[in-house]
Amino acid sequence: MEEFKKNMKWRVNLVYIGILLVALTIMIRTALLIFVEGDKWRNRAENKTTRSVEVEAKRGNIYSSDGSILVMTMPIFTVRMDLHHSVVPQDTFNFYVRALSDSLAKMYPQRSSNEWQKSLTEARSKDLGINPDTKISRGRGARDFLIARNIRYADLKRLQAFPILNKGRNRGGLVVEETNRRIRLHDPLAGRTIGYFNRESNVGVGLEGAYNDILKGHSGKRVERKVANNVWRPVFNNQQEPENGKDIVTTIDMRVQDVAHDALRRNLQRTNASHGTAILMEVSTGKIRAIVNLKLSEKDNTYHEVENFAINESVEPGSTFKLASLIAILEEGKMDTGTLVKTGRMQVGNRRLRDTREEGYGEVSLKHAFELSSNVGMAYAVRETFSKNEKKFTDYLYKMRLNQPLGLEIAGERNPVIKNPKDHKSEWWGTSLAWMSMGYEVLITPLQQLAFYNAVANNGRMMKPMFVEEIRSGGQVVRRFDPIVLESRIASDRTLRKVRECLEGVVQNGTARSLSKSPYRIAGKTGTAQINYSERGLERTRHRASFIGYFPADNPQYTCLVVMSNPSGIRVHGGEIAAPVFKEIADKVYATHLNMEMELPDLEDFQPLQLTKNTDKLDEIKKSARSSKRVPNVKGMTARDAVYVLESLGYKVILNGRGIVREQSVDAGTTIISGQQIWLRLS
Repeated sequence: MEEFKKNMKWRVNLVYIGILLVALTIMIRTALLIFVEGDKWRNRAENKTTRSVEVEAKRGNIYSSDGSILVMTMPIFTVRMDLHHSVVPQDTFNFYVRALSDSLAKMYPQRSSNEWQKSLTEARSKDLGINPDTKISRGRGARDFLIARNIRYADLKRLQAFPILNKGRNRGGLVVEETNRRIRLHDPLAGRTIGYFNRESNVGVGLEGAYNDILKGHSGKRVERKVANNVWRPVFNNQQEPENGKDIVTTIDMRVQDVAHDALRRNLQRTNASHGTAILMEVSTGKIRAIVNLKLSEKDNTYHEVENFAINESVEPGSTFKLASLIAILEEGKMDTGTLVKTGRMQVGNRRLRDTREEGYGEVSLKHAFELSSNVGMAYAVRETFSKNEKKFTDYLYKMRLNQPLGLEIAGERNPVIKNPKDHKSEWWGTSLAWMSMGYEVLITPLQQLAFYNAVANNGRMMKPMFVEEIRSGGQVVRRFDPIVLESRIASDRTLRKVRECLEGVVQNGTARSLSKSPYRIAGKTGTAQINYSERGLERTRHRASFIGYFPADNPQYTCLVVMSNPSGIRVHGGEIAAPVFKEIADKVYATHLNMEMELPDLEDFQPLQLTKNTDKLDEIKKSARSSKRVPNVKGMTARDAVYVLESLGYKVILNGRGIVREQSVDAGTTIISGQQIWLRLS
């Protein structure tokens, strides 16, 4: 018996020792887990139940120069409901579910009140385990019930006032997910120039792409915790706030942009052209006030902004390039604008060159050949001047900076191509000099052409086109961009003065006479380039019609270009279809931007005896006009005398320029209409 007791005691002690060792092992292991490996396992557990997500910064807005918002970032919300019993108590749910369903049905009538209540109740039941047959994982429907996607702030505020939801996140289960959406308020105006930025591909075009680093801001971080199967909720006390992007203020004037877009679209439709562009630039600064790029869509037969032709379409410009040829001729000094040149037909190597008017215009001055856009006249003058040194012609073109890109911030600008007879890669032919003189065998973009014409209007100073004026943050200007001069002088003062006279002559006596009746003076050049001249056996010749000019010609403020490609019909010339678009844009600018600057200064202190020594003669003119009820001829009068006479007859006088009256918008002999405006051009 004693032996049995000893064996039992030994066995019990052995069990106790075993239990003690196990307990000690557990304690040691627990201590290791807590104090040695604790951080490792806590982090692993935390990583499975929490995650860090990027919080997108609000992208900066894009404004027009007149303060209109072109593009803005608008917060968009997705609203869900956490119906878990630990969030929404059962008694609260039972009491308010009907009222909530009624409110939701009024806001979203796609479901009736009964259908909303059924959906809410079923989602709630999944959490409580009442509906075990459901195919949805238990708890998922309760914790992640979708109410509405992609709603705006006003709708969110309305939802937040609904029963149950008005108790907030912790007691009402309201879960709001915010994202940002880019909204264009004036789409499609200037759509391709404003552009877009795609975050997924990290690719942007237009101003959105060029200024992405400024607009995008800096993202923040947010910690989210898993509350159910793949349902994550923000931990609101653990968040790094994003830094919102800055705003940019463009040079675009939406009042003019709207007119330019509409005018180009209507004329493209009228001529059934394939595409076109129109650009307005401020002479002294290079600021782009309007830019339109429209292309015909085969799907709906309407015009859309799909390509930035102004920047990326490098083409043979045709006759608008004759301005560069004229400058080169005058700079060389062998010919003047009064030198006689031949027109009509001309043999150049194995190619025959002719004017639009096949019999030509006879021998005319170089100025008049330019006004009439004579191909033969210009080719004759260039060959007479440079045939012995063809490279000198291209040297002048290079001096005008026509061989260099403008260096735009917006991506996609094509490099111009101006051939050089000394460059074997440029394929210089025996006919190249003549063909280049009239705008063929050269490639240049519309905006590069506009910058060149703008330099002529700007006394030889070539400005870099500007698209952005300022960068702002919180409404405060943080950076202001200054105009950039690309070339201080493209030609001598003497040459510039003469070519400006020729450009005015194009409107007064040449191919753009349709613009000559404007109350303000216009200078410019038409162009009608044949696109497919090198192709044989053509059923139809395709053209590119253009007009480039500036206004007012005696004090240039704006330069404008219009190009329309492949018009169909009888009218295909630049003076017929491009010049009218120019006129619509210029009229809008003149009426809204220049009219007040051109009006007569305050004349309330002017007395008749101060206006002229011969007041009797003026009184006779007034008396005769009143008697005949006919507008008098005030040409040759001083501005003060003309104003004195016309205002006494009831006219509102607007002056353009200084000096002596050269033109009046209401012809002499016209019946007097009191209160009407009359424009006087002075020089």
